[in-house]
Amino acid sequence: MFNIGDILWQLFYLALLVLLFFMVVKAVRFFIKHMTKMNNLENKRDELNERLKKKDE
Repeated sequence: MFNIGDILWQLFYLALLVLLFFMVVKAVRFFIKHMTKMNNLENKRDELNERLKKKDE
């Protein structure tokens, strides 16, 4: 006969692992989305700088 306490602990650990996994996935997706936004902002800034330089000349 299984010990109910052991089964509950295993379910608890399983739930923690799943939660941790989802948190990591969300964090990675958020980070990637943020990095692409930062790259877009940098590209736009570079384009603006180039336009300003052309206007000065």
